Amino acid sequence: MEEWLRICANIASILTSIIAAGASIAFWANRRSRRMRLENYLKAKKRKSPDELFSATRLMADLGMTQAEIFAASFASRHVARDVRKDASTGFAAEVLFQYQDGPAAPS
Repeated sequence: MEEWLRICANIASILTSIIAAGASIAFWANRRSRRMRLENYLKAKKRKSPDELFSATRLMADLGMTQAEIFAASFASRHVARDVRKDASTGFAAEVLFQYQDGPAAPS
């Protein structure tokens, strides 16, 4: 009986590591997929109108991603530049805007 418990414990340990590795791969693939979707969308839009900037709300509607996912993808990308639209009356940031940039994005 003790031998079977030891064998089961070893199998459980191996399965746990396999499941953890699979979950990690799925997590990183999902993050990369979101980043690529954002980059490809902004790149295609830049070809049509090079100076247009896109708000997080517009990207949420067009890409079906949450605001947090869009910001995370933009921070992970070397090609997505962020800019700020200021409120005319207060001078504070009113909206974050996104645009594709061919070279590495300048820090915002």
